[in-house]
Amino acid sequence: KATIGGCEANTVENIKVAPYPPANAGPDSTICFGTSAQLHASGGTSYSWMPTFFLSNPNISNPIASPDRTMQYIVTVIDTLGCPKPVNDTVIVHVDKVIAIAIPTDTSVVIGEPLQLLATGGVFYLWSPSTGLNSTVIPNPIAYVTSDMVYYVRVSTLAGCFDTASVRVHFYNVEPDLFVPNAFSPNGDGLND
Repeated sequence: KATIGGCEANTVENIKVAPYPPANAGPDSTICFGTSAQLHASGGTSYSWMPTFFLSNPNISNPIASPDRTMQYIVTVIDTLGCPKPVNDTVIVHVDKVIAIAIPTDTSVVIGEPLQLLATGGVFYLWSPSTGLNSTVIPNPIAYVTSDMVYYVRVSTLAGCFDTASVRVHFYNVEPDLFVPNAFSPNGDGLND
């Protein structure tokens, strides 16, 4: 209501309140080391990601993230068609890094001697070839070899990330024995030196 002197006027104004942009950085994800994740932000017309490390373009809604470690990304969303106030949301890209270790790396056995193998670094294990192994799906199988052999193990995680390692076994076709000479002659002739 407005009044000037003896004149009076009434008016009704409708005010539309624009809501804040519904910023959404998308769901958290897990990637294997050395791979990428596609980020998916929504809720506005302009996007800015922080930190900018390992991002293909920090100023778009869907950059590709290739971090070498677990990273938390914050997106700032602005809606130029509604409320221009910036709103943030966060997404975490977990990086699953697997390092397969198999021991012993190189070893020798004689006929009939069992060899304990051991792998570490993951949740699931797959040994190959299966020749001479008491199991191919455990981290610590026992091998009975009858020839030179290289065993490979694939170590993987729940996320499906994997790495491989190997064990080289040299086989001697002799009975286990211990030879102790009764005389030493360190004279360089190759006998009991």
